[in-house]
Amino acid sequence: LVERAYQLGYAALAITDECSVAGVVRAWAAWRDLQALLTQREADHPGQQWLRPFQLLYGAEFDFGDARLVALARDLDGWGGLCEFITNARRRAPKGSYQVGWDDSPLDLLAGCEVLVLPQRHAPDGSVVAIDSIAFDAVLARARARFDSSTWLGVCLQGQIDDDLWLDVLRSAGARTGVPLVAAGDVHMHVRSRKPMQDVLTAIRLGRPVAECGLALQVNAERHLRARARLAALYPSALLAATLEVAGRCRFRLDEVRY
Repeated sequence: LVERAYQLGYAALAITDECSVAGVVRAWAAWRDLQALLTQREADHPGQQWLRPFQLLYGAEFDFGDARLVALARDLDGWGGLCEFITNARRRAPKGSYQVGWDDSPLDLLAGCEVLVLPQRHAPDGSVVAIDSIAFDAVLARARARFDSSTWLGVCLQGQIDDDLWLDVLRSAGARTGVPLVAAGDVHMHVRSRKPMQDVLTAIRLGRPVAECGLALQVNAERHLRARARLAALYPSALLAATLEVAGRCRFRLDEVRY
């Protein structure tokens, strides 16, 4: 993911495993190794620039049932709070799962994070969920009350037939609640050709053959790191610009942590 994002000219990449930060060390190591390689190339080819600015954002995501919440650490305190929030969520549930809730989770631990709220577009079985605008507005209002100007409404557009309608629904929700919209990718793979492997992983998680997974499988291969030109054709420019604003607020670097 890190290498592919850099190849595509991304300015930043967020690593957000579900209620976990297990992947961030590998991502940080990959970026460190890539930096070393590019620096060596510049040394071997004087006058040619290989290395350019690139930022990793460190976070995690959580399923609250009515919405998915993505938290990105702004600084070292934000990282500490995020890790403590994950520990709390894991300790409240049997091993291998977690438990979070709007009323009974210590959401104040995420005060040092940028928080994206993403409404559930599909149920676990893959069927489309009808959004209750009043209920979702209440979720956004609750998040805004907790996280103030660090609250964002995440928009995932993945080449589905109702993408335009979905964007309109989210724009209306943002206008009603005052929560700004930001583009999000919900990336599961670095290239489109990994879709068969993604289907196998889904089947393993569900414990049944791929052929019996039905709508639980992703409907297309759009949840990969897409070219920026492709993203520009799908997302309004303001939503893409907002991703850079979020990245600019997140200054935490994993090498700040010392054990």
